[in-house]
Amino acid sequence: MASSTAAARPGVAAAPTPLWTKSFIAGTLLNFFIAANYFMLMVVMTAYALSVYQAPPAVAAFCASAFIVGTLFSRFASAPLMERFGRLPVLVVGAVLEVGLTALYLLNEPLMALIAVRFVHGFAYGMCSTTIATVVTSLIPAERKGEGIGYFMLSVTLGSAIGPFAGIFISNNFGYDALFALASILVALAVPCALLLRPAGKTRVKGDERKALAEQAAASDAAAGALAEGSAEGMREEAEAEALEEAAQSAPVAECPACAGADAKCPSCSRVPSTHLEEMITGKVEHSPLARFVEAGVLPISVVCGLLFFGYSSLLTFLTPYANNLGLGRAASVFFVAYALAMFATRPFTGRAFDRKGPHPVMLPAFVSFALGMVLVAFMVNDWMLLGAACLLGFGVGTVQSCGLAMAVRVTSDARLSVANATFYMLLDIGVGIGPILLGLIVPLIGYSALYLCMAAVGVMALLLFLVVARTEKGVR
Repeated sequence: MASSTAAARPGVAAAPTPLWTKSFIAGTLLNFFIAANYFMLMVVMTAYALSVYQAPPAVAAFCASAFIVGTLFSRFASAPLMERFGRLPVLVVGAVLEVGLTALYLLNEPLMALIAVRFVHGFAYGMCSTTIATVVTSLIPAERKGEGIGYFMLSVTLGSAIGPFAGIFISNNFGYDALFALASILVALAVPCALLLRPAGKTRVKGDERKALAEQAAASDAAAGALAEGSAEGMREEAEAEALEEAAQSAPVAECPACAGADAKCPSCSRVPSTHLEEMITGKVEHSPLARFVEAGVLPISVVCGLLFFGYSSLLTFLTPYANNLGLGRAASVFFVAYALAMFATRPFTGRAFDRKGPHPVMLPAFVSFALGMVLVAFMVNDWMLLGAACLLGFGVGTVQSCGLAMAVRVTSDARLSVANATFYMLLDIGVGIGPILLGLIVPLIGYSALYLCMAAVGVMALLLFLVVARTEKGVR
């Protein structure tokens, strides 16, 4: 207690809260293992169904997309499961399921069984990815959310670069069984990482809002320490009593007890303020059955990011045939490597800039970069144009995804963090999931070049929507 008191005294600088803890490193590695497994299998699954099962093209494509359907279902189920059983048990079970389901591909089961396995595998992946994002974002200090999430999301970036390359190379040179065996070994490494995790203090609260407020007040008080040597405890008790009385009257709580009378906000409260738009949406959703599955406050930024990922889905689906038509297949084969390298190089800097300057100076250039990258793809005539587009798109998509998630978790109480993460990723899944279906209907009518010009327009639309969301945000720089 003495050290906490010393840290709170004027003139005594508090030690910076560490970011690279054992749990943060273990969680980031776990996320890499499950992401690499996902990308390794996703890029070959359609070809696997075509060559091994002689499945019709539409059915073969569904063998890949069934995974996305399962992932989408898991976004609705993950938050209630975490609330019911706790975050760490759900994560461990999900990681074990990923190992077992990946190993099932080695059995060469019938086609309908393969589709069923893909669906369940997608559910397990969605459960793992949502839970690990919830655990890790709860571990990151509030004042370093942008930086920490930027580093954490690099695990997906590396997975998206290594996974597709390894999947195509191994399946082409050693066969599908070798690929499935390696994917099983890789995802098995996620299990010890899950067991090494030590989540942040217990935040699961059932039912009673008074208990939720009391728990958050206690956590905030522990994080902030003694605010003054003689009167801190009295201030905390007085502020907590006032907060509980307001909760009983269904009125919002102005500030947490640990911040009452203090010159600076505690880490639990130093989040980006909510927006008027978020408040309106929350008022509509919070008393509906959707509140159990959806965190209304993060919907605006989640919709913005989901719209951008709708445009991103065009790269996953149509870039290879488009590039082959133009004789740029060699550059297309390394497109996502350059894309991932651009993410890897820029995310640490954009995360720190987000923490220092706020979302606007970081995300506005990212939306512009995305739109310019799509324009380059639309008019590409050589390898360098395609690889330049990859760098622009890597910076744009990577920055919007990581900073969008940081915005989402910084307006969310710890008790609702699991629901917020599920909501954010659910909107991304919807964008990526419906993109190939809708764009597949458009491509025969307008062609590839016009399609990517339309995707540039989608990037501009996402930028305008972001400005609408951010303009109403109170106190955001």
